[in-house]
Order: sequence, then structure tokens, then C-alpha cells
Amino acid sequence: MGSKLAILGGEPVRSEPWPAWPQHGPEVQEAILRVARSNCYHPQFGNETEAFEQAFAAYHGTKHAVGVGSGTLALQVAMAAAGVGCGDEVIVPAYTYVASASAAVEQNAVPVFVDSEPRSQGLDPADVRRKVTPRTKAIVAVHANGYPCDVDAVMAIAGEHDLVVIEDCSHAHGAEYKGRKVGTIGHLGAFSLQNKKNLSAGVGGIVITNNDEMAQRMRSWRTFAWERVGHNWLMSEFHAAVAGAELPHLDAMNEARRANVTTLLNALGNVDGITPLPGLPETKPGYYNLILQYDEATIGASRKAFVAALKAEGIPIKMFYVPLQRWPIFAEADFYGRGCPFTCPKREGGPVDYSKVRTPVADAICDRVNLEIKVQPTSGETEMRQTAEAIRKIVANKAELTIVDQGIQEGRIK
Repeated sequence: MGSKLAILGGEPVRSEPWPAWPQHGPEVQEAILRVARSNCYHPQFGNETEAFEQAFAAYHGTKHAVGVGSGTLALQVAMAAAGVGCGDEVIVPAYTYVASASAAVEQNAVPVFVDSEPRSQGLDPADVRRKVTPRTKAIVAVHANGYPCDVDAVMAIAGEHDLVVIEDCSHAHGAEYKGRKVGTIGHLGAFSLQNKKNLSAGVGGIVITNNDEMAQRMRSWRTFAWERVGHNWLMSEFHAAVAGAELPHLDAMNEARRANVTTLLNALGNVDGITPLPGLPETKPGYYNLILQYDEATIGASRKAFVAALKAEGIPIKMFYVPLQRWPIFAEADFYGRGCPFTCPKREGGPVDYSKVRTPVADAICDRVNLEIKVQPTSGETEMRQTAEAIRKIVANKAELTIVDQGIQEGRIK
């Protein structure tokens, strides 16, 4: 392999396709066949969803687990159970996927965005404290990329103001915070089972709680009932069967992710301008992604140039996140063309203006700092060593990245 960067015509570090994730085994195939043979696909008449709920609750040591059709619905049904509604505010980190906040809007509440703290990149408790108002009803604590956030600090603030804490664990199945599984510390823990997640069922979501009343509300809310407006938010028997077959392997799959991280970081060594995200003390990340932090000043080129060069070396990487206040639907503060809930008369304090939101840490994370490295269990030592080799190769030839930057600016390089 030559030293010239692949993006400029050199030989790439890797030319083979990257191992796909997920790759389901015979247990999942048998589970799907079992449902197909049953001719009973609806969760109210089958037993797969209930069995998965019981297993998921037992895995976490919680009293209740409520399955729904997606991770987004898991967040919304959790907010419904928490009583979030018209005139309320929900504190959400600016650095997260849009569903963490859009679920609040679906409940006619207004998301209030807070900055990140730099060790876990979860929400900053100090900024949470600054943003609490009499209108605040709940806090969404997101464990981004599988790194547990500072849940104890969030719970302390919530206790002072009688707020509900919803842990968004969509990236963090099986991750631990001070010996406790994430999702068990807040009042509710919401999980996505979408295709890319650590526990993958294709689609689906589930919420855990120890609160009997909230569990009953969620079960009522996810289907049609006499006593309240209901929805068809049910999890299908097929997806419950897939998730149930994968759940016994979750811990082993997470250990494979951690082993991949160890292999990659050992192979990478100390590289100026590239620093692993430390995470919080006494936590065990789930590593939905390994986060490497990029220093543009040290490397002397934009992160965009580095990412383009890394892709060209055959290493998959896709930078996706922007602070939520910059998403068009929040910048416009008008989801449905009528202003609500952002201009709702039940919301005291006047219309929302997200252009005034300042989240410098989250901005840096999204715009310049994060490199989201794939470490799924279907990868192994070869892929991790190649990833480290590609990073070291690019840094060793960082002067060439100025050419890449110029090509990006001129539109010749995507």
C-alpha cells in the first residue's frame, strides 16, 4: 500500500465491502417462521409481544415493559404517560436525533434545547438547571452513541422541581451507569429497535418503568380504549419475535463492540489531533458508535476533508447530526402550518425563537469534532486494524488534506 491518500488516487486501505449489520442467525429465522405458522400476527391475539415485554423487563430488573411500533413512538407514549401536553416544555439535548424532540411536539409541548457536557456528550446538567421554568414538565436524558450521560445529576434537578425524567436509550441497550443499566434510573426508559441499533428488530420500540400507573397509561395509549383517545401504536408479533430472539445475545454483542473498541484504540495508539471520547467515570458504554474527537487546528484541515478521505480508504463513516435548533422544522417553529404548539395561547412566555438558542459544545460536536466510527459485532480485528491504519495514514499525509479541502470547496469532491 502506498502512502498517497486514496481520495487523491492512492491505494485504499480496504477494498472489500464492510460487514453488514445486523446479520440475523437461525434463531431469528425460526422465530419469524414460528409467527408465520401461527397465522396470528396481531399482538392482542398472539403472545410474542407479551413474551418479549416480560423478557425485556426482566433483563432490566423493572416491573413493566411496553412494546410499541417504533422508537419514536416509545418516546411519545412515555411523554403521554408523564402527562406532557399543551402549554408544557420538555428539556431535550441539542445533540440528539430529531425524534427526541419531535415526540414532545406531537404531545403539543415545546422542546427546550440544552447544550452538551464534553465527557459523555450527553446533556449538560448546568444548562438543564438554567433552562428549567415553571412550564417544564419533563427532561429527556439521551445516552448518545451509547455513552451514558450524567443521569444522577439530571435526577437531582428533576427531584427539586417535580419533573419526569425520560431516558432515551435508543443508542444504549445494555449500557451501564454506576452499575445500573440505563433506562432504569429515570422514571421511564425508551428504546428503539430500529435496524441499526444494538438490539435490532428492523423496527419497533419499547419503554420500561417501575411505575404502575404510567405503565397502565402507556398500554391504554398504544391502542384504542373506551376511557381515552387511543392510537394504533402496537408492536407487531414479527418484530417482537425478532427482538426476543436477539435479546439473550445482547450482552455478548455489546462485549464484542467493546472488544472492537479496544482493538481499534490499541492499534491506533497516540495520534495528534485524534482523541477518544472519554465517557463518564463508572460507566460502561454500549458503543453504538465509537466517538473519536477531531482537532481541526492540529490536523490543519476541515473535518469534512478528513471524513471524505476516510471514506475513500474504504472505512464507512457518515456524519449526520446538527444541533436540533438548526433543523428546519425547529428553525421555522411551525410543524403543521398553524404555529402550534410554539405559539400556543396556553404556553406562557410568548412565541418560541430557536434562533436565539446557543449550544457551543453541541455545535462543535456536530460541526467540527465528532468522528462516528462503526464497531458493530459483525466486524472484528481486521476491520478495526484497518480503521486505525486508515486514520494514521491520513494524519501522516495531512498536508494532502488541504487539496481535499480545496476540492470540496470547488465541488469536485463530495
